[in-house]
Amino acid sequence: MDAPVRSGSFADLAPGTPYPGIRRRTVHSGRATITEYTIDPGATFPQHRHPQEQVTLVEGGEVRLTVGETTEVLGPGAWSVIEGGVEHGITAGPEGARIVAVLSPRRDDDADLVVTAPPGPAD
Repeated sequence: MDAPVRSGSFADLAPGTPYPGIRRRTVHSGRATITEYTIDPGATFPQHRHPQEQVTLVEGGEVRLTVGETTEVLGPGAWSVIEGGVEHGITAGPEGARIVAVLSPRRDDDADLVVTAPPGPAD
């Protein structure tokens, strides 16, 4: 039987690098995927979509969040909720950024991630 509680630190997880200047550490629960992203100044996670709903929390720095044709700047403490299947992407501000993304339902790999625009150059 699995333990009823698991805990740990993102810092203890091995980082991956999905795009230049972006590092991620991921935890999977039974029903959600929680990922911490550390993003270098001007680095971009390109426009993409996936079937999961995404809740994004900005922990530090700022990001330009583009959803469809709309872009807004989100700073520390800000959050967004993006429905599954909606195109979105982010670019870190001049100080970089740290965000946490919660995807539901759980995503086990990037097989369902559809990149709709290549990563742009850093600002």
